[in-house]
Amino acid sequence: GKLLLGLGDSFTSGGGSRSCPHVAAGLLNWQVRNFAVGGATTKNILPQLINAAAVFPVTTDIVLTIGGNDLNGIGSLASVAQLNITLFEQRAASFKPTLVSTYKQIKATARPETKIFALPYVDFISVGNGMPYKAESRRILQALNNCVRDAATEASTGYIDSVISAFLGHEMNSADPYIDNFNHPTNALHSNLKGYAKIGDVVAAHLQRNGRK
Repeated sequence: GKLLLGLGDSFTSGGGSRSCPHVAAGLLNWQVRNFAVGGATTKNILPQLINAAAVFPVTTDIVLTIGGNDLNGIGSLASVAQLNITLFEQRAASFKPTLVSTYKQIKATARPETKIFALPYVDFISVGNGMPYKAESRRILQALNNCVRDAATEASTGYIDSVISAFLGHEMNSADPYIDNFNHPTNALHSNLKGYAKIGDVVAAHLQRNGRK
């Protein structure tokens, strides 16, 4: 059988047993292990690889989100009114070599036949419902995801771009949001269980349909 391994930060770890890797594996009838940890940066990938060492010989596919905490993505969105967006875009572009090195570190640990997929950060910015600084917030997410995409391309890993639009119609402050808003006491600007289920569905569809991209 196949085994899906999750690595990275809270966008992969969130939801616990209902995280996006768990949802995707359930839809595909695969086994799953998730070693992602909320708040993780690229420096935390090595400990995750060490913790996952026992399952690497049987891992067939890996998905991960990483880089958002290195660039303080959530903090930047929360303080967008005071943020120098151009400077953030420059920082994100200059972070690409670190992300490339991280992806290559994972590839070097995994079996040659293991498929690795970098996940972008889902676009959860509201459309047409009064959220301030929408354009600036989208620039932050776009800069972050451009870095993830370009690093994945350079490292020759997969990249599931359809994750970005997974919350279309269910953005923050919509009638049925898939993400918790700025005021949530414990999960601000992170997917709720509906969101993790949707991302898992998108990931499963990509794994089943496309394999390595």
